Amino acid sequence: MVASPVFHNSIVYAATITGRIFALKAYEWGIEWKSNIGSPIISSPSIQQDLLIAATFDSWVKGTAFLGKNLVLALNAKTGEQVWSFEIDGDIFSSPCIIQDMIIVGSMNKNILAIDMRGHLKWVFETEGEVWSSPSFNGEHIFVGSDDGLLYCLNLEGKIQWKTRLNGKIRSSPCLSYYNNLIFIGTHNGVIYCLNQSDGLIRWSKQITKPVLSSAAVLKDRVFFASSDKKIYCINCNTGSKIWEFETGGRIWSSPAITENDKVLYFGSLDSHIYGLDMITGKQIWKFPTMNLIDSSPCIASKMLFIGARDGLLYAFGSREIASYVR
Repeated sequence: MVASPVFHNSIVYAATITGRIFALKAYEWGIEWKSNIGSPIISSPSIQQDLLIAATFDSWVKGTAFLGKNLVLALNAKTGEQVWSFEIDGDIFSSPCIIQDMIIVGSMNKNILAIDMRGHLKWVFETEGEVWSSPSFNGEHIFVGSDDGLLYCLNLEGKIQWKTRLNGKIRSSPCLSYYNNLIFIGTHNGVIYCLNQSDGLIRWSKQITKPVLSSAAVLKDRVFFASSDKKIYCINCNTGSKIWEFETGGRIWSSPAITENDKVLYFGSLDSHIYGLDMITGKQIWKFPTMNLIDSSPCIASKMLFIGARDGLLYAFGSREIASYVR
């Protein structure tokens, strides 16, 4: 698994590079259903109105094509049956973002696409580079990066509101802060940026040594970035000054996730470990060994943490006790 798992109505959905999607009972540890799409799924699925939306990266395995095309597709989240599919000319690494009645997704064919919930194309926005970045939405505007080095802000009709050039390809996804209306994003050239959501003005930037490929996590006045220099950084949102850093044994492509009440930061590393850090001090609370690389990002829901790995296992942490309201 490279894609991150998704939790909905006590079911965990996990997609694999073999093109399968599994629906797993979170509390009973059984398989509800599984569906074979037949093409690698690298991006994380999204779910809304009992539709599970997924996208394929057909050429993920070097020198191999599975379907010979790429699809954005909708499955019935309760049964796994395919409801519709939409063919796209280009592999899809970008995770679909569901906004109102639209699915926004980027493609290797340099486009950002909007597809309605019935599988019909609404609009296309062309960039000058491959779009690996996953879209983000602040309730009014869509934000997405491209390999052309530009961060784009679009309205719901696909019209550009502003664009800002950053230093390097943008493979990570925009992290939006509702606390102070900022955007945090990293580039392949190893620069971390803070920008205004309103106009794209760069507030500050910080150069590190290696690419930032994962998406940031933000909580109030702190933002957390992981990097290919094997480190995760805690940075002051307003000033860009470093508060702490923590080094693992491998590059970090997994996007960190936070539990605000416990003040714990979770992520996976290419050193094959899952980590939990104290988000205030940066000290390691625990780590768990797996049997292969982890570039999947954690999913935290219902007091549990789910994360996939390239060893083919889905890991679940937390209490097996079920609250009375979910029985």
